[in-house]
Amino acid sequence: MTTPLIDFDTALNRVLQAVRPTPQVEEVPLEGAYGRFLAQDANARENIPIADNSAMDGFAVRYEDVAPKEGQGGVEGGLPCLRVVEVLGARSVAGRPLVAGEAMKIMTGAPIPPGADTVVMVEHTRSQPGPDGAPQVVITLPPRPGEHIRPAGGDYLAGQPALHRGDLLGPAQVGILASLGYPRVKVVRRPLVGVLATGDELAEPGEPLTPGRVRNANSYTLTGLIHQAGAEPRNLGMAPDNRESLRHILARGLAQHDVLITSGGVSMGDYDFVKPLADELGLEVGFKALNVRPGKPVVFASREGKLFFGLPGNPVSAMVAFLQLVRPALLKMMGHPHLGLRRLRVPLEDGFSKKDGKRHFLRGVVYLTAEPSPLGGPPSGSLGVRLTGHQGSGLLHSMERANCLVIIPEESRQIPPGHPVEVQLFEGPPLALEPSG
Repeated sequence: MTTPLIDFDTALNRVLQAVRPTPQVEEVPLEGAYGRFLAQDANARENIPIADNSAMDGFAVRYEDVAPKEGQGGVEGGLPCLRVVEVLGARSVAGRPLVAGEAMKIMTGAPIPPGADTVVMVEHTRSQPGPDGAPQVVITLPPRPGEHIRPAGGDYLAGQPALHRGDLLGPAQVGILASLGYPRVKVVRRPLVGVLATGDELAEPGEPLTPGRVRNANSYTLTGLIHQAGAEPRNLGMAPDNRESLRHILARGLAQHDVLITSGGVSMGDYDFVKPLADELGLEVGFKALNVRPGKPVVFASREGKLFFGLPGNPVSAMVAFLQLVRPALLKMMGHPHLGLRRLRVPLEDGFSKKDGKRHFLRGVVYLTAEPSPLGGPPSGSLGVRLTGHQGSGLLHSMERANCLVIIPEESRQIPPGHPVEVQLFEGPPLALEPSG
């Protein structure tokens, strides 16, 4: 019996409709927040920075004392010369206001003293002793008004929203929380995701290969993708092609995890038990096959907020199906507002043709061509994408070489070279930089 094919957009919609965002929140130390999703809005509790401060090592002055004046000029004739009355380190607060004819030496980050409105960087000054031996500073290059002062609240004003619920906490976001004074932060609990590889033919990485066996790569690629999505993976190992044993393992995996992912056992062979077991376990089955390539034999089912994905056994198919269906589900569970991979529309260098009416996800490399400027300035460039070569669903190297997936819609049959296509950018790998020609 042929399993009906579901179009991709319908399949993704069914997955997302079954997702219940997790309500559980936990508080973690700031150093443990990397890669987590924020569970609350974070507002500035005070001005950041809290006071006007210096952006440079230099001298705090009154602009009217150093402003260029008509007829001024010469190293010794007419350059502003001010008496240095105090030295301010990064934590120092001036002992008194600055008055006419005075300067205070100031370090980066030090609060601007009352009365000062400009900082002259030290490179534009010359120090010398005055007639009474007291230090003086000569301003050799006049500043602009207000130059090199970071205003209070220039980063965030007190009460201003800085981060929002659902934001992914990377290094910059964690740094912001630190600057706002959050030693601990509330984050969404990571969904617990079980990963199970099925098949008598599987061998673990440390085992020798014999005819008819393949090493289990899927557990490791899927575990990495789960980590990358911000969820918590649990490698459940391998299950044999035994119906009753697999049924028991699946039932236990669903009970112990928020999401259960299997790889293999979803095709039409005599030992492919995942599809019928999804029905036997009382799951609400959303679909059993997709009109896509790679990744056609995918099972999705759910029950009371628990999600089950039966992914193909071919490594590329499993990874592509995860990126298109499982990753958006995990992100929605954690409250992230952006569920898809970043997209671009760029010319396809190779061109492509297909005979079927499936949506194709091809492995590609987005690159930037560096073109020398005819005027000798910085190079310009244009984006393009090329395929990584043969697109077989068992060729894991086609994913390793790629930094994107190229989407070929169902209705497209022939993509001529240079025609724009939509691509989904992977997390992590940078664009390739290539010389022109």
